[in-house]
Formats: sequence, structure tokens, C-alpha cells
Amino acid sequence: MAVDVLALVPTIVDVGLAACLRAQGDGIEARLSHMAVGRGIADGGTWKGYVPSRTQTGLVREDVRAPILSGTKVPDFGFRVLARIPRTTDGSELPIREVGWYLESGEMLCVWSEVAAAPLAYRTPRAEVDLAHELYLRQLPLSILNITVQQPDIPDPMAGLFGLFSTECRLFIAALEAERRSVDRKIY
Repeated sequence: MAVDVLALVPTIVDVGLAACLRAQGDGIEARLSHMAVGRGIADGGTWKGYVPSRTQTGLVREDVRAPILSGTKVPDFGFRVLARIPRTTDGSELPIREVGWYLESGEMLCVWSEVAAAPLAYRTPRAEVDLAHELYLRQLPLSILNITVQQPDIPDPMAGLFGLFSTECRLFIAALEAERRSVDRKIY
């Protein structure tokens, strides 16, 4: 499995790695449970991403932390996770320029940010952001880490969307075919 160029490939931070190793030493697994998003670094009235550091213990400018709703382990690579980032309540539109993943114990496991022209997404007062992605953690033995999800029965959202899209396409093609037959028979 090759890493997708659009995948979020985080930097594992020292405190998160230490927490995982402590859990392993105690004979248990560390558990990934929350995702946080933030604006990144202030830059003259706007916000920008940055190159994460292994010594980070939190996001530079955390805006909100949300529980992981659904997820599965992707063998040898990491996890497929879904978190619902809530809408803003003060009418503001905030860029998401950094993402952090946190363990049940509260320590940050890893962080993603990048210096890019556009943010990953925006938090707005109009809608929540469903952040579904694959989290690649190849530099960490996955046997020492598991995932805590709030709603394990949430289906993979992309599979449902592709199913709906496929059905709509078939219906549209059938309607076009019926219209073509009507024109061929000169039934208007």
C-alpha cells in the first residue's frame, strides 16, 4: 500500500511515543481517542501552517478537540478515523492549519501541519467538518496502540456516498435511454 499524496502524515511527538511505550511496559495498549484542530501560527492578521516538531506537547493554537467517532486499524500503516469537528458558535470562519491526535491519557500522540497556501478546511458557523482520513503511523509499532471510538457502528461515509452516486448515475442513464427511445419512435 503506497502512501496517498493527499494523506495526512503526522509527526509523532516525544510525549506520545513515551506514553505508548509506558503503556506497553505495563502490558496494555495506549488508546487514541481525540482529535484537535487549530489555526497554526499567527501571521499579520491571518494564520499559517508550520513544520511540526517532535518536542511539541500540544497544538500551537488549538481551537477545538473532538472525540473520534469511528475508526479502524489499517494493518502495517495506521488507522482510518472519523471525527466531527463542531461548527463555530461566534459567527467566525476559522482555518484548520494544524491537527493533533490525542491519547485517552491526554497526551498528544502526533501532529500534522504544513506550510501551504490553503488550509486543510475551514470551521464555519454553518456546518460541522467531518474529518475522515487515513492516519499513517509507520514509525510506531501498531501493536502498542489501539483506538477508542464513540460510535463504532458509523459506516464508512465514502462507501455510502459512492453507493448513492452510483444509483443516481444509473437512474440518470436509464432516463436518458428512455428519452432516446421516445425520440427514435417520434413520441414527444
